[in-house]
Amino acid sequence: MYSFNLRKGVDMKSLISPATAHAGMQLPKRQQGVVLIITLIALVAMTLAAIALVRSVDTGNVVAGNMAFKQGAVQSGDIGTEAAIAWLTGVAGVAASYNDDAANGYYATSQENLDATGGSNDLGRALVDWDSNNCNSIAAAACIQPSPVIAANAAGYEVRYVIHRLCPATGLPSNCASTASTVAGTSSGAKDYTSKGGLSGEAEVEYYRITTRVKGPRNTISYVETIIHF
Repeated sequence: MYSFNLRKGVDMKSLISPATAHAGMQLPKRQQGVVLIITLIALVAMTLAAIALVRSVDTGNVVAGNMAFKQGAVQSGDIGTEAAIAWLTGVAGVAASYNDDAANGYYATSQENLDATGGSNDLGRALVDWDSNNCNSIAAAACIQPSPVIAANAAGYEVRYVIHRLCPATGLPSNCASTASTVAGTSSGAKDYTSKGGLSGEAEVEYYRITTRVKGPRNTISYVETIIHF
């Protein structure tokens, strides 16, 4: 014979054993954290994509800006070339063109060893002192002077030029560059400016090479070369 002593206030559910609970009800499954890991991976991927997009936009803006500065430098080069032509107008073909005038960036010979851009490592080259720093003290056969600085525009572009008469020696024009022969393999009318033979049957014509250097914002540098005659 069994007797039970039930106390007042005792919950009968608390008397059910764990085994009985498992048998009668479904307990929640334990979470393994997979969703959290996937979320973190997705967040990292989105962050990296955003960083790459920002860097791509910044790079595009820099490239576009540099191209604009480069184009502006080329356009400013026309100002230097026109200034050189204006100076030559009163000099070409007369005694003043027979000798160098370094103060105005003029040289009566072609100086075929000239490295106008300073990109060669040949010690036998001649350099142009574009920045007025004695050609940056680089070892060279000569350091020639360009024209005074021309302020191209308010954007900060500076222009200088050098003019070379395409003759092998100073003095009266003799054996200078000419257009006596057509360059083989080129379109009709292309001429050889290095033949130094003079125009056949005619008086020799002096040709001049104008090399213009433009320096602009962000250290943008461009060179423009023009060959003219009068």
